[in-house]
Amino acid sequence: MILQPLRTRMLALLAAASLAVTAGCAAPQRGADGSLTDGWAGFGEPTTFVPQAGICHRDEAPSGSGKYYRPVDCDELHLVETAHVGTFTGTDAQRTTAPVGDVPAREAARVECEARTAEFLGDIWQHGLLDMTVLVPPQAAWRAGARWFRCDLTEISSAFEGSVLPRTGSLRGALADGGALRLGCHDVRWGDDDYLDALEPVDCSRPHHGEFVGAFDGGNLPVSDLHGSMPEDEAIQERCLRMIADYADLPVDEDLPYRVATFWLRTGDPWFWEGDLRVRCFLYVPDFTTPLVRSAKGGGPDLFPVW
Repeated sequence: MILQPLRTRMLALLAAASLAVTAGCAAPQRGADGSLTDGWAGFGEPTTFVPQAGICHRDEAPSGSGKYYRPVDCDELHLVETAHVGTFTGTDAQRTTAPVGDVPAREAARVECEARTAEFLGDIWQHGLLDMTVLVPPQAAWRAGARWFRCDLTEISSAFEGSVLPRTGSLRGALADGGALRLGCHDVRWGDDDYLDALEPVDCSRPHHGEFVGAFDGGNLPVSDLHGSMPEDEAIQERCLRMIADYADLPVDEDLPYRVATFWLRTGDPWFWEGDLRVRCFLYVPDFTTPLVRSAKGGGPDLFPVW
């Protein structure tokens, strides 16, 4: 007598389940065709990762791989700022491999980065305590269709063997007139072997012996005198002395090398593709002369008598 109601309820549940299954197989309602997929929107074309310009990064990226892409707000502490992102076009974009090393496509990217970062900074980056790096997609991303290149800027502690400095705030306009990161006067220290040992930026009102005067493209300089051309060091010295004469308002004559000396630093490696091949020229007054306590700019012969 107790089992009868339980059995009745079980039969009722089974009947309801049967009706539900039957309803699922019934003809579709008006306005439906019974297809589960033909009303879905189509999938778009697959897209590749493209970095953004005008953002900062907490760390330097060893490559253009997306796994190193960790952007932060430029008001936060960071090491790198992406000033520009460009696109390979034409024959450069038709390459089957990413442009790595000293190849025309990468050189074209560097030239564009030079121009765009100058607009961004207010002057070319070689005139400041800055370095520039060009990143391209890794090979896998290039094969997948990525054709971007990225122009990254970093602040450095010195033009000579400087380290990358963490900073807050954007570098936009940092090299405009009066910009704090513009190269200027320096304390120059030499090692026992007469090679440059340290180059520390100082206020021009402090006693100092060195000052940055400008940079030029050293990519076409002769590298030897095997064919009778001027050796590279002599060519750089002559070019830097002429830049110093123009900067300090000095006559270009036989006395010029006895009024001022010069030293220079490359911003890249002439034997390997590394940044560019510009040369930074510095005015130098030897330690046996009176140190400068002002900028050399426009100083003329009175500020630089013959030794």
